[in-house]
Amino acid sequence: MSQLYALLKNGELRYIDLADEIVESTEELFVNAARELIDNETELIKFDGRYVIRDDENEISYIELALPEAFNDIPDNQQGITTLDVENDDIKSLVWYHDGALLFQMFTSGNLLESKYVVKFLQEEHTFNRLTEKAFIINNKIQAIHKDGKFYFKSFPSASKIFDLSAYMVEATTTEVNDFGNKDNVKIDVDWLNAHANNKTRRLIKMITTSGTLDTFMGMDARKRGKIAKSVNVDITIKDGKLELPSSVGKVNKILEFLNEDVYKGLITESIFRTNSKRPG
Repeated sequence: MSQLYALLKNGELRYIDLADEIVESTEELFVNAARELIDNETELIKFDGRYVIRDDENEISYIELALPEAFNDIPDNQQGITTLDVENDDIKSLVWYHDGALLFQMFTSGNLLESKYVVKFLQEEHTFNRLTEKAFIINNKIQAIHKDGKFYFKSFPSASKIFDLSAYMVEATTTEVNDFGNKDNVKIDVDWLNAHANNKTRRLIKMITTSGTLDTFMGMDARKRGKIAKSVNVDITIKDGKLELPSSVGKVNKILEFLNEDVYKGLITESIFRTNSKRPG
């Protein structure tokens, strides 16, 4: 029996009814991915928002996390879970249940084959034709595991795209806010920033500093930066290699949300939303 589910961006859960002949291979894919993420030798490190897990070390972060009520029906009450509507449901993560654990794989528009030009081989005709049916890709990696009340992950930014983990992120200190505002690729009145930054601002600065997404973004060429920002309706100004942040907490937070990759475009309507919310961006 299939144990594949989809966590939607609105927080609802859907059941994915796989054909019997691919249930075993799909389970094997997820289970093998889970073994790569964590094994008996993996060092478990309780997340405190300060330590960044190293890719070259066998270690993983975890937090204590109670799952939303939507997960209560897994695995014994599948009939209580609505079946996935691939035409209209906006998937945030794929989820496989195995031996008391939930294995999470992030889902993006890149997983949808309808957004790509894919050809398939037609055996009877011995020709190739374009795949037009609704289909999506299941990758061979997962980003997180939930078991026995603990949520395990390598990357906090990735894990926070599955669940809202902002409460677990330590806020940036005054010194860290100063360091952020004084970066070579940022222009802002640092005194104003420290005086007006709210809890959300400080958490976002902490997350962006930890993940390095600001430096990654600023390292892109100007055309790519502009295209990314325009795709989610975020206004940015870059002059002399510096990202100019306005003296408005709301506008600063919107730009910081963008840098923290908290803004996304709906796959169906192409409306702009903030992660973990259906409030327009």
